[in-house]
Amino acid sequence: MLNKSKTYITFFVGGLLSGVSFFSSILIPFLILGHYILIKGLFCNDRKLNSLFSGWLFGVGFFLASMHWIVNPFLVYEEHKILAPLVLIIFPSLMGFFFAFPCYFINKFINFQKINDFFFTKTLLISFFIFIFEILRSNIFGGLPFNLYAHLWIFNENFIKISSFIGVFGLSFLTILWIITIVLCLTKKDLSFIIPLILFPIFLISFSIFPFKENQSVSKTISVRVVQPNIAQNKKWDRTLFQEHLDKLLTLSSKVKKEELLVVWPEAAITGFLNENADLINYIKQKIDENTVIITGGLRREFYGGDFKVFNSFYIIKKDDLIFYDKKKLVPFGEFIPFRFLFNIFKLTPGQTDFSRGDMDEILFLELEHGKIYLEPSICYEAIFQTFNRKKIELLINITNDAWFGNFTGPKQHLTASIFRSVEKGVPLVRSANSGISVITDENGKILKRLGLNTGGFIDHELNLGKNETFFMTHKNIILIYLILVILFICILCDFLIKKRKDLKVF
Repeated sequence: MLNKSKTYITFFVGGLLSGVSFFSSILIPFLILGHYILIKGLFCNDRKLNSLFSGWLFGVGFFLASMHWIVNPFLVYEEHKILAPLVLIIFPSLMGFFFAFPCYFINKFINFQKINDFFFTKTLLISFFIFIFEILRSNIFGGLPFNLYAHLWIFNENFIKISSFIGVFGLSFLTILWIITIVLCLTKKDLSFIIPLILFPIFLISFSIFPFKENQSVSKTISVRVVQPNIAQNKKWDRTLFQEHLDKLLTLSSKVKKEELLVVWPEAAITGFLNENADLINYIKQKIDENTVIITGGLRREFYGGDFKVFNSFYIIKKDDLIFYDKKKLVPFGEFIPFRFLFNIFKLTPGQTDFSRGDMDEILFLELEHGKIYLEPSICYEAIFQTFNRKKIELLINITNDAWFGNFTGPKQHLTASIFRSVEKGVPLVRSANSGISVITDENGKILKRLGLNTGGFIDHELNLGKNETFFMTHKNIILIYLILVILFICILCDFLIKKRKDLKVF
């Protein structure tokens, strides 16, 4: 009984090692080691081990290590700190089921005792079970596509260029397949694991070395400034500091040259109902140059008879216009409370009113000197979700407030997921974070300018725009089906040829 308990603990340790690997690219070997512990443990000789429980323990360790920052929002205000230990237990415990179920299916349908028979097909099946539950956790219950296997390659934009062809989930599937192939070779004590270990990264980087030609319209150039005010979360909504915060934003937005400039402020930079405050809008317009366009986050309110709705909004402030987009993907417990009658105590943001979901299209346009520029707005973690618009865009703009997520891995993971949207769509990303990581990237996900954590200031860049039509945006996630079918055919063919060769040796 004691030995079995120790065995179960190794699954948890394997999950911890896998989760830690998302901290840095030099820790990727920990991911392989963690999955080796998982797969080896699932197929150990003691068939009495509960695969569902084993996989759940692995998942708990994985999400505890990789997403421990989820507790940070509960440490901002004093009244929520008592809930922090509870959240740190509940969250990984629930998320652990996204590894529990694939492990159950792996154990049930894969015969490890004969792993050499149909090796490639079994590798594909194991990878598929893990992958399908990554897809599920990215979409069901609102979705949480953080720490996808594809995100391991973010350390260099050359490794993620393939996402413009097969998307982030296509890269995730190939990465899982790569890891499982190495792990199964290691379980057989076969040195051939070195082959996939080396060849797969070379395969990924080849998409940057030998890029496919893509149709691109004549590019435009736009001057962009990203402002990061670095205002502490516990002071952000202090009404007595409103003018001080606004003046800081305006000071960071001032310029010397009279050329046209697009200035981007972070989410909820204006902590009030901007659509109801004409005096505030006029004050901002008076303080900025006539050739400056400001994009900012702010609140918006609409009245319906005796009732009203509140929106977290993305505003474009021009001399003669005010355009807005309302956030669609709301953060549970931050912007709305699911099952409020049970979980009201978990509300993190000030006020009792839930935000409402927007219903506008995710396409806005700017009329600038160089013509009309189509952009896709996103607020906070909306940027981590895939979107498919019918109209071609030239720019992604994400405004966010990562002051909620601490100073370690949370803001970095948020940025990582946002960059993949840029690569999939083939357009630059402009990201303004209140106190996180603000960046300007090109269409390949390369960071051109950056402001780090807990840094106040601004970054300027002359950004080239063009309506790129990537292979992925043309075919969307249907490409996943073709990718899996092609790999399945290759695996079956390889296993058939290997078996036929063995049969010939017998004779």
